[in-house]
Amino acid sequence: MKLGHIGAYLSPRGGAQSPNRIPERHCFFEIIREGAVFGFEDHPVLHTEGAVFCHYDGQMTVFNSPSDSYYSCYVVQYELEKKDDRNEIPRCFHWEDRNAMQRFMDEMLHAYHFAAMDRRAIGDLVMARLRFELERFRKSSSHQRTPPPLRVATDFINAYYANPISLENVSQAAGISVSHLHMLFREHLGESPHQYLIQKRMRVASHILASSDQPIKVVSADVGYPNTENFCRAFRRFFGRSATEYRQAYQQQR
Repeated sequence: MKLGHIGAYLSPRGGAQSPNRIPERHCFFEIIREGAVFGFEDHPVLHTEGAVFCHYDGQMTVFNSPSDSYYSCYVVQYELEKKDDRNEIPRCFHWEDRNAMQRFMDEMLHAYHFAAMDRRAIGDLVMARLRFELERFRKSSSHQRTPPPLRVATDFINAYYANPISLENVSQAAGISVSHLHMLFREHLGESPHQYLIQKRMRVASHILASSDQPIKVVSADVGYPNTENFCRAFRRFFGRSATEYRQAYQQQR
C-alpha cells in the first residue's frame, strides 16, 4: 500500500451527514479517537475510542453517532497496489491501549504535515503498527477479563458523557447496583465511576480546545458542563492550568 494522506476528522453532533464511498483502488482507515459511532449498517454496534475501521474500495465509511454525541477520528488513506491483499485486515478491530494509540497517531500526524520525513516510510510505519495492534487484539483476552457490566458501564459513559448522567443512569445501563458499580471500577480500573467520567470529559475538552477555536462556553456545554464556571474549575484541577492557558500553549507549540 502507498500512503495517500493522514488527517483528523471531528464530526458534528449526531455524526457526519452521510457516509462516503471509498474510491477505486483505495483503502481508508478510521481510528476513533474520541466519542462514539455506530458500526456498519449490517452490524450496528456502538463503538467508542480505540475502534479501528478498515474500508476498501466500494465500501462506505462510518458516520452515524447517537443524536446527542459526536466522534473524532484519525483518517489514514492508502492507494492499493496489485499485490495488496484485501482480506488481510478485518473490517473492524480495537486498538487495546487507547493512550498509546493517541500518542502514536498524533506523532504520525505531525510527521506527515510538519516534519521533513519520507511519506512512504510514514505509511509503512503506520501500517506496521496497525498490523501489530491487530495481532495483539486477536491474541488478547482482555475482553474476557473485563466483567461485562463494567464494559457496558464504560461504553455508556464514553457515549453519553455530554449529558447530565448520574451514577444511577450508569448502574441501570449496566444492570447492577451503584455499590457494585463502584466496586467494579475500583477493582479493575483503580478509580471511581465519577473520576472516569471527569477524565473522559476533560480529555474530550482538551482535544476540542487544541483543535478548534470554539468559545470555552461552547466547549463546556459540549462535554456536559452547562455551567461554564464549573467547567473551568474542573479543567484547572485536572490539568493544572486554565482552559485558555491550555489552548494558548498548544497553539504556540503548533
